[in-house]
Amino acid sequence: MSKLRVFYIISLVILGVLVAITVFRPMGGGEEYSTVGREALLQAEDEWIIQFDIINHEGYDQIYTITAVIDGKPYHEDVSIGDDKMFTYIHHIRRDMVTEGVASFTIYKQGEEVPFEEVTYYLK
Repeated sequence: MSKLRVFYIISLVILGVLVAITVFRPMGGGEEYSTVGREALLQAEDEWIIQFDIINHEGYDQIYTITAVIDGKPYHEDVSIGDDKMFTYIHHIRRDMVTEGVASFTIYKQGEEVPFEEVTYYLK
């Protein structure tokens, strides 16, 4: 058997293994992340309702810190969300309590200083 023929057969085997790996175990499929979805600002007769979902795809249970600042007044809530679970956050803001009309929300993962989601609403 010539060296060229041996090299050709080994190359085909390696190519077959690589194709099999990409079919049965796709690259980049193991990313772990958290997301915020279904954000909503609802306007009722005497209040605003702010709602959003936090979805945990971290691969483990995660504690999240939700900080709301409504007209300079802070609100704080810690919530533990299981892996591949969702938490729906709802905050009611009464119209008679609003002066400046600025509502900011930030969501942090436990142990991180930079929020992974920030949103500001201007109410009036």
